[in-house]
Amino acid sequence: MDQQGSYQIKTITSHVETEIKRLKAQVDLFWDKELKHYIEYGLRDGIRIVELGSGPGFITEKVLDKLPEAYITAVEIDPFLVEYAQNYLSKKNKNRYEVLEKSIMETGLAENMFDFAIIRLVLEHLPDPVNAVREVYRILKPGGRAVFVDNDFNMHIMTHPHVPELSELYDAYCQSRFAEGGNPRIGRELPGILKEGGFSKVDFEVISAHSEIVGEEIFLKSEGMSIPAKLVCDGFLSSKVLANISVGWRNMFKSKKHAILRQLYMAVGEKLS
Repeated sequence: MDQQGSYQIKTITSHVETEIKRLKAQVDLFWDKELKHYIEYGLRDGIRIVELGSGPGFITEKVLDKLPEAYITAVEIDPFLVEYAQNYLSKKNKNRYEVLEKSIMETGLAENMFDFAIIRLVLEHLPDPVNAVREVYRILKPGGRAVFVDNDFNMHIMTHPHVPELSELYDAYCQSRFAEGGNPRIGRELPGILKEGGFSKVDFEVISAHSEIVGEEIFLKSEGMSIPAKLVCDGFLSSKVLANISVGWRNMFKSKKHAILRQLYMAVGEKLS
């Protein structure tokens, strides 16, 4: 298994540009809740910040908007996403950042360098998450904190009325990622993984987004059909099941009291002095 793990944008989806838009919506869906916890855990202006697995640069953009004196080192292994982030942040007139084409497994960065690290939806794609955590620990300053955010696909999107076929989609997605060395059910394991990676003062939170609070449109943008379509093409999901999911999803929306809920799982650890 190479260091890139189970998320490679040109193979995980049938349409790269659609996936980029989905990733942006996924950031927007949770950002207000995430930011509260990042600040609670020590994110503030004037410190050295690293984001590992920074993707298209959407989290980096949000942090730069919030902290006018922050400088961020964004680390991303995928050359396509590195180029995208550089172009995107440049067009947004952002500065105070650098984007490095490196792996979270071996960043090449100096130890004891950063005050705060954000690792969002990365560990779930790695065959060796513990060693990734150890690398994050190495580059943090003593007293520095790292926040890891991941999914757990046994507790992914839930709806009212219930769409039972969604569980088949999530099982197919998990099998696809497992086959490539990932673990989409890693959310529940985060506290133990952080401790094994050397962190102390570990804490754990579940953050939620609900359609009654954030609206339905952002949920629809953050999901989409490009990944399910790729699962069908790759043989992990039948076209019949995908058709049933589409029918169930439409029927759910016809209910006057329908609702959509999704969670992310967040663990924080500190590098003791």
